Amino acid sequence: MLAQKRVISGYVSDSLSKESMIGVSVFDQKNKQGNITNSFGFYSISLPADSVEISFSFVGYSTQIIKLLLERDTTMNVVLHHEISQVKEVKITALKNKDQDGMSLNELKIDPKKLITMPSFAGETDPLKIMQLMPGVKAGQEGTNGIYVRGGNADQNLILLDDAPVYNPGHLLGFFSVFNNDAIKDVKLIKGGFDAQYGGRLSSVVDIRTEDGNMRKTELEGGVGLLSSRFTVQGPIKKDTISYMVGARRSYIDQLSKLTNFAVPYYFYDLNAKINYKMNAKTRLYLSGYFGNDILTIGQANKDQYGTLSGFGFNLMNSTATLRLNREHSAKLFANYSLITTGFGYDVSGQFSGNSILVRSTIRDWGAKADYNYYANDKHFVKFGGFFTTHVFTPNFISTSGEITEFIKSRVPNTIYMNEFAAYASDQYKVNSKFVLNYGLRLSGALVQQTSYMGLEPRIMTAYQLTKKFAIKASYSRMRQYMHLVSSSTVSLPTDLWYPVTKNVRPLYSDQYTLGAEWTLAKIKSKVVVEGYYKKMHNVIQYKEGADILLNDKFENEILAGLAEAYGGEFFIQKQAGRFSGWVGYTLSWSLNYFAELNKGKAFYSKFDRRHDLSIVLNYKVNDRWNLSAVWVYMTGARFTPQIGQYFMPNSSLTEINVIPIYTDRNAVTMSPTHRLDISATLMSKPEKKFKYDLVFGVYNVYNRASPFVVEIARSSNGSLTYQQPGLFGIVPYFAYNFKI
Repeated sequence: MLAQKRVISGYVSDSLSKESMIGVSVFDQKNKQGNITNSFGFYSISLPADSVEISFSFVGYSTQIIKLLLERDTTMNVVLHHEISQVKEVKITALKNKDQDGMSLNELKIDPKKLITMPSFAGETDPLKIMQLMPGVKAGQEGTNGIYVRGGNADQNLILLDDAPVYNPGHLLGFFSVFNNDAIKDVKLIKGGFDAQYGGRLSSVVDIRTEDGNMRKTELEGGVGLLSSRFTVQGPIKKDTISYMVGARRSYIDQLSKLTNFAVPYYFYDLNAKINYKMNAKTRLYLSGYFGNDILTIGQANKDQYGTLSGFGFNLMNSTATLRLNREHSAKLFANYSLITTGFGYDVSGQFSGNSILVRSTIRDWGAKADYNYYANDKHFVKFGGFFTTHVFTPNFISTSGEITEFIKSRVPNTIYMNEFAAYASDQYKVNSKFVLNYGLRLSGALVQQTSYMGLEPRIMTAYQLTKKFAIKASYSRMRQYMHLVSSSTVSLPTDLWYPVTKNVRPLYSDQYTLGAEWTLAKIKSKVVVEGYYKKMHNVIQYKEGADILLNDKFENEILAGLAEAYGGEFFIQKQAGRFSGWVGYTLSWSLNYFAELNKGKAFYSKFDRRHDLSIVLNYKVNDRWNLSAVWVYMTGARFTPQIGQYFMPNSSLTEINVIPIYTDRNAVTMSPTHRLDISATLMSKPEKKFKYDLVFGVYNVYNRASPFVVEIARSSNGSLTYQQPGLFGIVPYFAYNFKI
């Protein structure tokens, strides 16, 4: 006869702020059963009706062990206390693999509060750039925060901020992210082995959660860097019941440039806000939002003969808002209901000699979703739910006046509506103490322009613990994507815009397989992960030769659909604790495209096919106040299509000679490899002081080796054509001052 089961459930929170804690390990030492807290700090486990010894543990916090006789279903809310770290035992939690449930080999969690000591560009801490240091994740152009995951394009990453998609994650052409590090609570990157709850993009999920707001006391933190300043304030409105968080950031490139003879009339700003209301023991309400803007204004002080100010400018706007209700329906059933809106758009305007032009494009989403966690028993953890979103695309609104109307006429484009929906269910089945199986199914679809698309997305992950310190894992995921980014450049430009699938442009979908192993090296407090992957992508998009996509409403006529495949191996070793810590990540990869109409039908490499990618991150804690860090990266150069010759041909009237260029195969040549060393030193306030501060001194690109940014054709002294690869940044010293009260 099976022993009767009882359920113990509740929330885990921080002892100082009373904020919920994500990913806390909850484990019964006696029965060897456990779970982790979900994205809202909730846990539930089923145990025999007997004495139990439950531990609650999280890196950086003292483990709490509770012994009790479990005779009935029990609610137990737990608070964890920060542990007092010693110099000889420093736990580094900026990067850690979520392995408490034995499943997520492909999932990386980042602690944003630990990033301030790491070298960064101009002192701006950025979780997206930390992801570029991980195996399987490629960087785009130097200094930008674009990520290319396992052969996928930048628009194949689903970036979520409190469940709301962020369509443009960058400021300043992508050199800074839109995320204020002080306002962020948790960052998660998934690059394979996707749970059924995620979908809508092919290559990765970046799930970012903002701070809930301190329930106990008011806190103020912020920082001053080389190019921007920020602050975040949070605290209770009603102690232990209602809290708030407000964060703001602004760059001052425009102000600093006034000190020189070269003014740069550009700046960006961000605003994050959140309200957290604990309605009762089982219900919580969250309202969060984000708004950001990039502003460039170039104008002359005097008006021209027509009385019109000459100039040029653009606004690049991002916004999200999420209303979420958490409800503990029972000790086993937890629900999260969300209403979501998100928007992205740009205005580009110009005035000159009595002419004016305004170009505007936007996308706005309105959606609702429901997610359920059902803790069936000690064997089965079930997730299910669904969402519905209406996307409203308004591309290329144009307003002109003056003589320019002869060439560019005003027009109001047709608004495109797309309804996207999905439903999913998954089960994490703990077969026994060594074998875990996670299987699920997602049904997704879209309705656009009287055309409907629908498809199934099966998911499966397995993990087998061969020994206490060695596990093997495998996964298969199908992903579907119903929109894509139309861009004319490899850097983020104001004219980039998202478009939906149409009657002629079919949804993208991919199949990804992974196989890996993980070792724990207890003696040196390290972890080793080795993984191989293969991904095939269908209906991927490339532009026709000579395509014209700028302000082109009929962009469908300029694109081609084909296949892509990516495969490779990844190696990752991380030393997680001690005075000396850090990690090494290496990727060996290939990324190929197959288009019948391009490259004479032959396979060709994608632009960001980089054969080798190596990152070394080192951290050394000198004492309680000084910390030294270094990052060294090496990447094979990006690919391009060079011109290797020319020939001359008379035109049909024989009156002129046309110069016809000769090219190699598409993306047949790689740019020079790039490598860079960044260093930083951090002076921290004395541990016993209430006023906390950090002074960060760093150097980006220590040995001043500019990475190739573009390829240019130049003519040598003998008249022949040569390629040059100018870089964008040389050595960049910086400082940053961070504080917390």
